[in-house]
Amino acid sequence: MDGAGSQLVMSEVPNPRLVGKPVSVTSLLVLQVLTGLGALLLLVWEVGWPVTMGQAAVFEWATWGLVVTALVSEAGLAWSDRRRARWKKAIVLLVLLLLAAGRFGLDRPLRGWLGDLVQPRTAALVALVAVQVTLIVPIGLRILRLTRARSLQHVRPGTFFVVSFAGMILAGTLMLKTPNATSGGITWLDAFFTSTSAVCVTGLAVADTETAFTMQGQMVILGLIQVGGLGFMTLTYFTALILGQGISLRDRARLSEMLSEDNLGTMGHLVGKIVLVTLSIEAAGAIVLFLCWAEMPPREGRLHWDALFHSVSAFCNAGFSTFSSGLADEASVNNRGVQVTIMSLILFGGIGFAVINDLPRIFLRFLAGPLAMFFPKSRRFLRWRNQYRIRLHIRLVLVVSGFLLLAGAVGFFVTERWGWSPDRAWEAVFNSVTARTAGFNITDFSGYAFPTVIWLCVLMFIGGSPGGTAGGIKTTTFAVAMGELWRLVRGHRTLHLGGRRISAEVVERSTATIVFSVVFVGISIVLVSWGNPGADPADVIFECFSAFGTVGLSRGFTGDLSGFSKLVIIASMFAGRVGLLTLILTLSGRGEPRRYELPEARLPLN
Repeated sequence: MDGAGSQLVMSEVPNPRLVGKPVSVTSLLVLQVLTGLGALLLLVWEVGWPVTMGQAAVFEWATWGLVVTALVSEAGLAWSDRRRARWKKAIVLLVLLLLAAGRFGLDRPLRGWLGDLVQPRTAALVALVAVQVTLIVPIGLRILRLTRARSLQHVRPGTFFVVSFAGMILAGTLMLKTPNATSGGITWLDAFFTSTSAVCVTGLAVADTETAFTMQGQMVILGLIQVGGLGFMTLTYFTALILGQGISLRDRARLSEMLSEDNLGTMGHLVGKIVLVTLSIEAAGAIVLFLCWAEMPPREGRLHWDALFHSVSAFCNAGFSTFSSGLADEASVNNRGVQVTIMSLILFGGIGFAVINDLPRIFLRFLAGPLAMFFPKSRRFLRWRNQYRIRLHIRLVLVVSGFLLLAGAVGFFVTERWGWSPDRAWEAVFNSVTARTAGFNITDFSGYAFPTVIWLCVLMFIGGSPGGTAGGIKTTTFAVAMGELWRLVRGHRTLHLGGRRISAEVVERSTATIVFSVVFVGISIVLVSWGNPGADPADVIFECFSAFGTVGLSRGFTGDLSGFSKLVIIASMFAGRVGLLTLILTLSGRGEPRRYELPEARLPLN
């Protein structure tokens, strides 16, 4: 039992209450899945295709038919499984009954509360979509239970992570090809590229998000960004927790690998906190952006949407913008409040959820020293300082992130040979932040010199921190690699960082990650150059590093990519988001352990 009280479920053990009733329970489960699939098809049709008033009425009655079917299946399953508490059965039935009964009178009070903001059909459509989503949720929980099957016990935890991202990209591609998603239609390859860029929170775009996509299309992109930033498996486990399903020990192992957290006992609590903190930060960011743009809205009638879209995109380090020129738009290029908010969201999303979780403790620890000086007789503050130890992972993330931000800003002055000015300093700081996998721009990156391009590639290659929404090889990998180089120079036998000995396995994984990543990016540069033979080498190099680091910055080259080059960039974005080493281990399968060692050989290296 973890801190959030989520129960540990051993789903491999059959429920004795269901033994002897296989036919009826199986029928109810099949009915539940078919109900969810029917609701999913209706939802996709309503969002993706134009719907007439007659069709909307048919869909409405079909939805309430599915609600009745869901009531029957849920009631039957709740009655068959007597391990469920009576209050859980009552809640399941009560929610569905309220949705079914309250729908028919929901549009009138909504119009009364919100006035002209809600059109006559909007409230009914919102209620209908809410009901359909409620019916679809059991499918996700059913998929989660299938991952606990005995046949999948030996599958690597990273496999589910990779497969979930691939599934989201496929679903996003299909949704972006629907007539309602675009203003003039896009090709399958461009839809695939956009979906991959959104799910992998990259931000590279072959179609203008503002003009090529309708409001429905932008909603699809924002949904892909949100799910891609948090992770489909994380959201599924969160849904299972809030519905009282619990997560098994194997689920906790998968989550620990995805979230870079070692304490399996706190996985349930951490998943809930990740989702709630993410939504809270994004909501706060949207409110601040709304206030910053209130005096001069970028687009009339779209202020709420623009604020929400940029907040989610910034926190997820996606770099997508509803403006054709990004943050170089006239409403944002000189708006320091907007830029500070965007940078703050980028930093919070890029440092990792483990660091965000420990920030209150870190604050208390540093606050304890000054408070102890003012209140020398109080021992509480000294206990704070001794109790809240900052973990090595957190220290490395904060130190390396701060160093890279400062070095990135100074690097602009060196490579561009700038003289000091407040505007240049602000440009350097913003670009140093956004180059760490965010992808927002307030200037034209095609105007920077080649040394600056190389310096930006280094920042993009390192990327953000583990357990967050950023890409790249990660700050901890960079810290371990630099420490290992210093260890070799000093001739020490083991690597020590921050008063701790780093295990050989961590050093080996860091080395393998960097080697594989350098080789992968090098191959992608060659392939893109071959696909676009007349392209500027600086543009190709920058584009490939930006794709692998899931940054999304471009020198205006993305729109000129050939079909083959787009496929290469798609592969780079996917590998950079899921982690190249995770992808390679997933594709290679489980290797057989070596049970012998050969005689040692020494080779000349210089």
